[in-house]
Amino acid sequence: MTNKNFLLLIVWNVLLSALLGWLLLRKSAPASADAPSSDQAATADATVPVSAMTTDTVALKDAHIAFFFMDSIQSGYELVKESASRVQSMGRQLEGNLSKEMQRAQTRAQQLASKDHTYSTQAELEADEKEFRALEQKIGEMRASSQDRIDELQIQMLQDITLEIQAYLEEYNASHDFDFIFSIQDEGQIWVGNKGLDITGDVVSGLNAKHRAKKSAEVPAGK
Repeated sequence: MTNKNFLLLIVWNVLLSALLGWLLLRKSAPASADAPSSDQAATADATVPVSAMTTDTVALKDAHIAFFFMDSIQSGYELVKESASRVQSMGRQLEGNLSKEMQRAQTRAQQLASKDHTYSTQAELEADEKEFRALEQKIGEMRASSQDRIDELQIQMLQDITLEIQAYLEEYNASHDFDFIFSIQDEGQIWVGNKGLDITGDVVSGLNAKHRAKKSAEVPAGK
């Protein structure tokens, strides 16, 4: 795996792992009927630490939980493949343009480097040296700019995909009422004990159906 692909994989995991532990608590914790009055609280022992927790974790013992494998979304979601193909195509176009510009700059730089300055004036020498340094800087800036643009396209692609997944999970959960939906990564830190909670198939199918519907709606009439 190249460093570039490795970096992209890290960015993918960072962005999409933001879904890990995606919490949809449907109910707020009920107020305790035995809560002490303000007078009682005022007389409480000041040395006793006060807990900042406001949610009764006991109420979650019957939580409705599901999970899906993010790796399967990455490999099965059509938008991921299409977006990756589009970014690769734009990347090749950027690299092609960069190659042409760099070739022209390098050709001129070589001309300046091999130029016979035997009879050149000091002003001509300084002008050529200045142009040579400017070309070197231009080549470096073009390389950096092209790579930055490709990186921006990749990051934007992952952000767009993440938003699509989040939006679909909200729609999906509106009719399923899960308290938690976890995204699981292969070789991740969450071990799955109950395979019956796996909704990966539903998520992949739903995402693709929504994506196809959106693409169909975007096609102009008569096409």
